Amino acid sequence: MKRSVQFLRLSCVVPLIWSSVAFAKEGPDEAPPEEEAEEAPTKPSAPAPEPAAASTATPAAHAEAEAPIFVERLPRSAYPEWQVRGIPGGSLAGTFHGAPWPYYPKTGIGVSGAIWVDTGYEFIKRGGAAESNYKDLVSEGRGVIRVTPTLSSGSWYAQGQAELVGNKNQSDAQPKVVDIDDLWIRAGQWKSWDFQAGRFEAFETYHFGMGLDLNTQERRGAFGERTGNPPDVFELGGNGKSNITYRQSSISNLALHWYPTNYLRFEMLGQVGYDTATTLETLGVRPAAVLDVGWLKLKAAADVRRQFPRLASSLESTAVQGGTAALQLVYAPYVEGGVNFAFGQVDHYNQANTTDPKATRGDYDTKGSVTDLDAGGFVNARIIDGLVVGVGANYNQETDKAKGAFNHLQSFGAVQVRLLDTLYVKVVGSYAKAHFAPGDTAAWDNTMMSGRVRLFYLF
Repeated sequence: MKRSVQFLRLSCVVPLIWSSVAFAKEGPDEAPPEEEAEEAPTKPSAPAPEPAAASTATPAAHAEAEAPIFVERLPRSAYPEWQVRGIPGGSLAGTFHGAPWPYYPKTGIGVSGAIWVDTGYEFIKRGGAAESNYKDLVSEGRGVIRVTPTLSSGSWYAQGQAELVGNKNQSDAQPKVVDIDDLWIRAGQWKSWDFQAGRFEAFETYHFGMGLDLNTQERRGAFGERTGNPPDVFELGGNGKSNITYRQSSISNLALHWYPTNYLRFEMLGQVGYDTATTLETLGVRPAAVLDVGWLKLKAAADVRRQFPRLASSLESTAVQGGTAALQLVYAPYVEGGVNFAFGQVDHYNQANTTDPKATRGDYDTKGSVTDLDAGGFVNARIIDGLVVGVGANYNQETDKAKGAFNHLQSFGAVQVRLLDTLYVKVVGSYAKAHFAPGDTAAWDNTMMSGRVRLFYLF
């Protein structure tokens, strides 16, 4: 009898272990989104149970044998396309337009990720006094592996996600915590609503196209040696500025999502934590909405934040408010494009008040209080299957209360070829011009030209 029970235990454990280590090999027919794989796994077949053990198995042992927890590459269905996202291989196929992902309506652990490596050259001609021209042979890369454990029971689910990151000499400033991107927990009802908490990106509204990729030199633009960075898009936080859209290392996001239909999505996002860009504590809200009927996508978001110091002796504070909007068109599978707009205002007060010792906030900082205006657009076209070309431009304008004016024009052209199902080569050439006019010194311009080749693999 003891031997029979031992044999039963072994027959139940072996299928579970076998199921947990099986991975799929089947690939997609079209290009998956950027940093998301769309390959559909083949469900592993469990070994048949031993007849002798079945007669002595308890109900608990039967349940364990019948419902193993699988570890598998996320299937194609995990990347939802409630409406057409974009043309195959285009940049709009790399965003889900507010739809929740991964969609994994079963209990298990999904695995996915991506690796890219850039090689190129950048030259910046600087017009500022005592500033040197800049040359850089670009050699940088980034790898992400995603683990998404999911517990699902009918329409209800709980899901977590962690993204482990490896960086290769990226020139753009990285968060202090460079080994983690996503780190969140989400729970709710599939395709209806959910609540999410942790470190994740907010709904994307401002889309650049096939160039100006995040964590690249071309995105940073025509920066100065001593004078710092030109302006970037409001609320995206580029060039070392505060943001509410991208992930931050010491700030948590709390978001309630509602999906009343397949073409309408809402996000009410709250932000709380320490902002490393401003060295201030932050409280913020960002409501966003996406109307997506496939060929037409309308997106909008508002941004309201209040920042204050950790030390009670400091009177420093910042008030941020503004918003972004986008219109995107898709004529699948041939061409897609869009335009973006953003407006923002930042009011900053210094650590002390020199005129009123009893004041509750510091002196108004005229140089640190700015108004931002941003606009941009892009077009991507599918020439033949596997070959996509794209162009785009973006313009940022920033003025401060000390009569300073700064602007930044960035443009690019890109060609992408799909070599295998999830292996791509993209060539990007870019040009940028930044104008610096602080108001108390003579104005000057910086210009930048760059080119890079990206090898990009999704899994």
